[in-house]
Amino acid sequence: MAITHRHITTANEAGGSPLLPISTQTNATTSFYDANKKNLGRKHTAKQLSDKSVAVVAALAFLGLLTPMLLFGNYHRGNSSSSNLRSALGDLGDGPVPRPKNWKTWGYHGFRDNFRCHGYLSDRAKPLPTMEDWETMLKAYNQVVDPTYKFDPEIPPTQGYRLNEDGAQPYYAKLSPGKGRGLFASRDIQKGEIVHDGNKSDVVFPDGLSWKRYMFALPRTMACDQAEWTFTQKFKEGGPMRVVSSLNIAILMNEGNTVKDVNVQPEDGNGKPSEYSAVFYAMRDIKKDEEILMDYADYDTDFNAAGIGHQVEQSKMEAVKTYVHHAAMGWGMIFRQVGSTLGLGS
Repeated sequence: MAITHRHITTANEAGGSPLLPISTQTNATTSFYDANKKNLGRKHTAKQLSDKSVAVVAALAFLGLLTPMLLFGNYHRGNSSSSNLRSALGDLGDGPVPRPKNWKTWGYHGFRDNFRCHGYLSDRAKPLPTMEDWETMLKAYNQVVDPTYKFDPEIPPTQGYRLNEDGAQPYYAKLSPGKGRGLFASRDIQKGEIVHDGNKSDVVFPDGLSWKRYMFALPRTMACDQAEWTFTQKFKEGGPMRVVSSLNIAILMNEGNTVKDVNVQPEDGNGKPSEYSAVFYAMRDIKKDEEILMDYADYDTDFNAAGIGHQVEQSKMEAVKTYVHHAAMGWGMIFRQVGSTLGLGS
């Protein structure tokens, strides 16, 4: 509107008046109509620019929504390790999962995803492992990790292990409401008493690769169990992070829902909590048949440091970086086009 008003004002100042001679009036009138014609042309051009701007803004808005969706979608698919592999595996059943060429690059979460563990592990009604189950896990462990490891000769893994000269540890396994498998006190336990000694119960893998071999040696659901039971721990300050699990019911200890629920913790023998200890003491008196509950945060979970981390996920991050790079290039082209359309570059 400012350009139109300024142009009309200039035409009036040039003498466009009814008191002028006819020829002059004609010229003035012609100038008036020429001015309006130019104004109409400018309005039409402005409308075209406005239409293009609306289209550009709409395109930008669409791409603004689409780009994060693409990035998130591809990142999510990347973190799931290999959707094509999962399709190729078909119905995995309960047998061992076929070992792909890139199995050594799989991270912990890649195993859980490609073994399709989510549905199985979320079933809180699945039964306790049988003696046959524990023997299958032991056989696989002997084959690919340590051929010398054996069960406790006096106490079967369905009952635990020999804690001391008095016999087994003071707990038994059964299903816990809302938690699935769990451990419960087999007698009254006094505060400060040793409840569990991982030094006599746990298996420590020499490296991450041996844990991966073990996973492929197991039937799928047992591998899923081991994935859920696997944790990482350092046994001394500054020591290496190790992959740890167990081949008896001791591994079924659940976590408390609140801090108040927790009734055992690893200690150094002097009554002080210690992330380097595998010996759990009662933090208070525990009644018979009360569930034994720990805090999973007592141990630092660092799968990367233990050698079973996010190698796959990290490699997929490179794919995300590529998408971000391409998206940035695309946005650059869009902004250049907008500038060209609106005449911002001139």
